[in-house]
Amino acid sequence: MAVLADKLDICPFTVLIDNREKAAFPFTGIPSSPNRTWVIPTKQVYLPTGDYAIEGCPGISLERKSIADLYSTLGQHRERFKRELERLSELDFAAIVIEASLREIWRPAETQIDWRSKLSSRSVEGTIVSWSIRYPKVHWWPCDSRRIAELRTFFALEMFWRLKMEAEKSP
Repeated sequence: MAVLADKLDICPFTVLIDNREKAAFPFTGIPSSPNRTWVIPTKQVYLPTGDYAIEGCPGISLERKSIADLYSTLGQHRERFKRELERLSELDFAAIVIEASLREIWRPAETQIDWRSKLSSRSVEGTIVSWSIRYPKVHWWPCDSRRIAELRTFFALEMFWRLKMEAEKSP
């Protein structure tokens, strides 16, 4: 057991996960360095915006979207999501982390079994581009898989935390 403990690094912050998040990332098996893995404390709480944040470190929030959720949000729930983007844009850093590649966003029927959406991929792409310009502090990150989206989410949280800690130490 001591050998295993030597290969683990305790994450210095707690990841907050919105308690409405239906498919939360587990944040397990994330490398901290070669041959070492993070142990990442998480806490389910109500977040006013986004799905992931850092306890005690305001200013960042990341919103996770599956491909089906992305299409549904940009179609049926568009106005509600615009309000969320407005809240996200008030933060120091925010991102929409999409569990799909650009190719999957453009051609969801090729990879999604029983794909049904009346929303065209051209409309989705146009919305992403338009809202990226309208809300420049909210980044849109298509990721090739759910695992890559999870890693990208954690590494963004980690980098934000590190930069905040460095800024606090500076005179």
